[in-house]
Amino acid sequence: MSEKVTYSLAHPIQFTASRRVEELSFKTRLTVGELRKISRGIETQVDALAKTICILSGEPEQLIDALDAEDYMKIQELIAPFIGSFLATGGNSAPT
Repeated sequence: MSEKVTYSLAHPIQFTASRRVEELSFKTRLTVGELRKISRGIETQVDALAKTICILSGEPEQLIDALDAEDYMKIQELIAPFIGSFLATGGNSAPT
């Protein structure tokens, strides 16, 4: 089982009437299948990162879309070490 890291939101989200989100937890490993899901249909780097955050956190896309931009950027920094260069290339680089 992979480790998890937790990020406390600087700007918590009232996601539903009964669910306030104050922190998100992320697994620290991706499978090839998850990488393939991320790379399908992405048009921008923001799309790829949002999909990655959804997969690593297990949270729905609607919650990730509701994140404040400041939290989004800090989460990007937090998960960068364990997503490697995948997002930097959009998942489209071929080995050389």
